[in-house]
Amino acid sequence: MLKTKYERMNKNEKKKVIEQYKKTAAGKEMMNRLIRLIFIGIALILYATYIFVSDINDLKWTHYVTSVPLICVGIFFIFMSLRLRKKVLNQFAIKKK
Repeated sequence: MLKTKYERMNKNEKKKVIEQYKKTAAGKEMMNRLIRLIFIGIALILYATYIFVSDINDLKWTHYVTSVPLICVGIFFIFMSLRLRKKVLNQFAIKKK
């Protein structure tokens, strides 16, 4: 897979792009939503592990049916949030040059 402009930037350039993006109205809203998605993903993973560990001595098939999909959805939320952040920042970097 080809690297995007944002991926090819060094650490300082990435920080500048993030700061400039956060100053825009759309940037503030988007970053808040992406952070919220990460927290939801972490909460889903923690809740699924709680369901699984709470009755470790008396596991039933319902524990597996509920905890495994919740963990998968939590990982999906985190992964897609990070991917979307990279995509949005790349579009902003290309537009601003």
